Amino acid sequence: MVELSRRNLLALIGSLSLPVLLGQAAPARAAGTKLTAVEWGGDVVKAMKEIAAQQSAVDIDWVLHQGGAAAILPKIKAIWPRTDFDYVAGWEGSFNSMIKEDWLETVNPADIPNLADIPAKMIIKNDKGGIMAVPRAVGGMYFGYRTDTVPMPVTKIDDLFDPKLKGAICWPGPTQSMMLQIVALALHGGGDEKNMEPGWKLMADLAKSGNIGRIAVTDVDFTNSFTAGETSVGFFAEPSWAAVAKNFPVTRLTKQKGMATFLYQSGFAVLKNRPNLKATLDFINFAISPAMNTLYAKVAGEAPLNAKAEKPENLKHLIFTPAEMDEFVHVPDYNVVLSNQDAWAKRWEADIAPLL
Repeated sequence: MVELSRRNLLALIGSLSLPVLLGQAAPARAAGTKLTAVEWGGDVVKAMKEIAAQQSAVDIDWVLHQGGAAAILPKIKAIWPRTDFDYVAGWEGSFNSMIKEDWLETVNPADIPNLADIPAKMIIKNDKGGIMAVPRAVGGMYFGYRTDTVPMPVTKIDDLFDPKLKGAICWPGPTQSMMLQIVALALHGGGDEKNMEPGWKLMADLAKSGNIGRIAVTDVDFTNSFTAGETSVGFFAEPSWAAVAKNFPVTRLTKQKGMATFLYQSGFAVLKNRPNLKATLDFINFAISPAMNTLYAKVAGEAPLNAKAEKPENLKHLIFTPAEMDEFVHVPDYNVVLSNQDAWAKRWEADIAPLL
């Protein structure tokens, strides 16, 4: 059984000026090396292309995820043990699946020296302690509200039940946020992802309260509801909050005691059975260097994990000191969360949907 890291993210303290990118030392040239990398589209692949342009050791063919990170898994499985990809960008959930399939190289930290500046407890390992993925950035799922339209400030879970918020809450549907929104309620009630009964009780009470004005089945449901002013309080992932914040003031409750923030990482998984292992590791090491991690954060909009990277002002809500981590952040056991998605979805349909 793979044990994903149960960790406190360490401090990302201080702000450094962005080094001159073209002066960043690039990996040694591996003549004629071409890598095939799986990335997301949008600003993420834009950031990685800008990073790749700062080195000359490798050329990269970019393959974009179609859908969520797990969508690439059937494509890998269909032709395994042959594989077409040198690295696959993903997060805890997709990495866990790849580890279980034994598709990934175990990373020697000596091959990626910049790992020394990545919080050690952030790194996903297998049950033998081997490093199985290299983190690059962090995002979050959390409570917040649109500051200019909220009927009342929200500072604690109990506020969600206040009659002043009648119809004002946009709540994720059962396919969104890995149902961590109900884990957040469970934590408030004395439980956690392994003891969800307090969460289901509070979820039923919230559904009966009439305060939920919209169930967001998709990210677009959330952003449309907020931008239209239909609702003003919710729980969603960073990209959705960022979309609203482009046009409206948003209060992010990532550092509000009693309202759990859930952090997730993005990073690199290196596949076995490829001829370009050293070149792949060298490129990943380059990509998580302080200057490149700073560049990635500024373009992709995820908080950098290299402790020496500059932290963009607009991402300070996702950067925590050790004390803040202990107080505000809950890192769930993703094995438990992912293995219970079907059961939790059925529980929602049976017990919660009829109350809405």
